[in-house]
This record gives sequence, structure tokens and C-alpha cells, in this order.
Amino acid sequence: MTISNQNRAAHIKLFYYIVTFIYLSLTVLTVYINPIYMTAILVSLFIGFVMLVGLNLTREYNFIIYKDTDDKIIMRYYPLHPFHDKFKSIEISKASFSHFKLEKKSLGLREDLYLFQSSTKGLAKYPGISLSALSKEQRSKILASLSKYSKK
Repeated sequence: MTISNQNRAAHIKLFYYIVTFIYLSLTVLTVYINPIYMTAILVSLFIGFVMLVGLNLTREYNFIIYKDTDDKIIMRYYPLHPFHDKFKSIEISKASFSHFKLEKKSLGLREDLYLFQSSTKGLAKYPGISLSALSKEQRSKILASLSKYSKK
């Protein structure tokens, strides 16, 4: 089974470009028209832009590919924010997969998935993966798949 949020990720990435373009266009238009309250208009545009982008950065959207193969659970993800990191991947054999945990962060705006793996040295906890960019159906499919192999 493979689950990917490629279409939604493309829309989120496009959103960043469109919002930035609109903000810059309105700023240039405001300066060109030179209204009486230009400073107030520019400040309000800036605050609106920062709040809109800040809200989306808080949610930490990711492009996610989840694969449930014969012997492994594979989770690949790529941050969608403009200052993105590299593509990250987690591969856990089903035999050593211990459990997963969901944790709400940022006032409930973001839900992070933590995967745990049993090893000879103890329990390994992988970094959290934000599931904000997944649809409810995709999220429930991933959680159902992980629940099948969870030992807790």
C-alpha cells in the first residue's frame, strides 16, 4: 500500500508563491498610487502577509509518501515551507517496529507522528512528522496500517 499527498502538497507550495506575489503586487501598487495613508496600508499588508505565512509555517506541512511493503514500513517526507530541509526517510522493518504516538502541538494546529523501533540497545524514537498536509482519509489509512504492526 502506498499513500501520497502529492496533489495537496503542490497546492500548498503554489499557495506560498501566490500569496507572496499578491503581497508584492499590492505593495508596489500602493507605493505607485501614493495614497494619503500609505504607511498604514503597507503596515497592514505586511502584518496580514506575515500572519498568513506564519500560520502555515506553524502547521509544518510535509509532502509525505507512506509505503507498507512486505517487510518494511517506509515514511518519506519533505517539508513544504520556503526554507525547506532535505528529503527525509524513515525505514523500519515490521519485525522491529514497536509502536507509534500522536502528539498535538502549536495549540492543536499540528499533529506530529512519532515512530518507535525496538533495537538491541533499547527503544529508538524517530523525529516527529507533521501530518497536517494529509487528508483525514489518508491520515486514518496510515494510522490503521501502523496499528496493525504496533506491539503496544
